[in-house]
Amino acid sequence: MCQTKSKLIPKLSRRSLSWIIVLAVIGAGTTLVQVVYQVINDSIICLNQGCSVVESLLRIPPIWFNGVGTFFFISLLLCAIASRFRPGAEGVLRLLLLLGVAAEGVLFSYQAFVAQTFCSYCLFICFLIIIMNILAGWRQACLAVLLFTTELIIFSLLQFHDPEAGTESLNLNHGTYAVKRSISSQKQLYLLFSTSCPQCQMVLDLLRTSTQCEVRFNPVKHLDTMVLPDLDPMDSWDPNINASTLKILGIDTIPVLVEKSGNGMRFIRGGRDIMAYLKENCVEPLPVVRKSMNSFLPFDLANEDECRIDVDCSEQTEPPAYLP
Repeated sequence: MCQTKSKLIPKLSRRSLSWIIVLAVIGAGTTLVQVVYQVINDSIICLNQGCSVVESLLRIPPIWFNGVGTFFFISLLLCAIASRFRPGAEGVLRLLLLLGVAAEGVLFSYQAFVAQTFCSYCLFICFLIIIMNILAGWRQACLAVLLFTTELIIFSLLQFHDPEAGTESLNLNHGTYAVKRSISSQKQLYLLFSTSCPQCQMVLDLLRTSTQCEVRFNPVKHLDTMVLPDLDPMDSWDPNINASTLKILGIDTIPVLVEKSGNGMRFIRGGRDIMAYLKENCVEPLPVVRKSMNSFLPFDLANEDECRIDVDCSEQTEPPAYLP
């Protein structure tokens, strides 16, 4: 009986176990660094803006996911080490690897069909788990591929929005977290933004000055503090309304400025176009000392050697953050 079982599921070689241990250490280290970094900076390390988008769609703090990931990789590490001395531990190791593929299949499918953007950090973790399943043998790899593909197919057949909620989600007032009032309000504007987007930050810097327009701030993710002084906070608001509205309209970048009037809504996309609109229609002009100087506007980036203190120069040339 034992020989038959051994033929069906070949025992892992010491070389395969060694590589699985190495990858488990890398995974545990990566997720642990994310946990520590998030505790200190309230954000995660990511090579693209897809991480911010996926993070904004979570119902629980992202640190929980990274904490579970750290625990998962440590469990894999311990099982891989134990498999060298206890044959029974190998079965637990294989089960954990399949559970990891199942979890990553759901997360990958969600990014592909719901968020419609990918988190580079999430893809790296997914890559580690897939490679470890391949190292566990061709039978394990086939099971992992079958499980992962099945989840992709199921997600592709599902619809992830309520058709009856389309009209309600377009009500941007329900997504406003604060309002900048103006005595002589000429226009009602909605700014859809994220605090992790450098182009959004430049628009926020401009709005620190006096404005002749009422501006409603509609973040695409939850905020803990006010982004500007002298704002009237709303009692309740939902950032998912803002992200869903952009998705329904086919807009996949931020910042976006929405001008509401009796004739409908006008959408202005991109930091430069939004700032040009605000300077022309809302913001009081600032004085100029002499003609040889540009403007005293704090976001003037004409000189590549200059950088504002509160804006990372390396981020000023990055593309806008992608939305679901």
